[in-house]
Amino acid sequence: MELSDHQKLNREAWRLKARSYVDPAEQNWRTDRAVWGVWGTPDSDLHLLESDFSGKKCLEIGCGTAYVSSWIAQRGGEACGIDPTRNQLNTALRLNRLYKRNVHLVEGFGESLPFPNASFDFAISEYGASLWADPYRWIPEASRVLRPGAQLIFMTSHPISEICAPEDEEQPMTRTLLRPYLNMYKNEWSVPVSVEFHLPHGTWIKLLRENGFTIERLLEFGAPANAKSRYVWADSEWAQFWPAEECWVVSKD
Repeated sequence: MELSDHQKLNREAWRLKARSYVDPAEQNWRTDRAVWGVWGTPDSDLHLLESDFSGKKCLEIGCGTAYVSSWIAQRGGEACGIDPTRNQLNTALRLNRLYKRNVHLVEGFGESLPFPNASFDFAISEYGASLWADPYRWIPEASRVLRPGAQLIFMTSHPISEICAPEDEEQPMTRTLLRPYLNMYKNEWSVPVSVEFHLPHGTWIKLLRENGFTIERLLEFGAPANAKSRYVWADSEWAQFWPAEECWVVSKD
């Protein structure tokens, strides 16, 4: 498959970032306590994962080090993670062997999933395809590989945080609008060189409905009280007033 420019840029960006994600991966693989996003919001607050995935085939799209797949496997699911970055997957492979979670790992992009139609009962993306893949390509692919009634959950940064984010990720969030909300889609960053994708909420609703999804929940949330993050740009004081993250919970018709 010939790669698009954003796929090449993002894979290289994550190749360079991968080392800094080894320690968080090891922490998350050691536990069955699921936490989400830039502040580690506990699943008891968001209720994204079922307590029992037994008998379900589950896909993590843009899995990185695949700790979400590990949590699913610990809940009895048949977990599969796909990611385009080889050294991210190497971390996942090592931890998968260490903890004997039996997660199936595949190298590939969310925009072209190498799986048959109606293969999975559940899919999830936490800052994976949900942020780094073209939604006009990965959402149709997610729909294609999910069975009727299957749930898709994806988490990404909120549009408000996107339009207030400084160009340099080593700078905190601003209280100034830096880019437009209307017609937002593809944002090219120079530090590091990479491409993110965001849509206004109305556009997300239209895209999801066109691809056979019913919207169950949209969660918009800031930082928990006294939250800390490993990311400089993630300003918890800012996120007491505005949503920094969002999570869509949808089901296949």
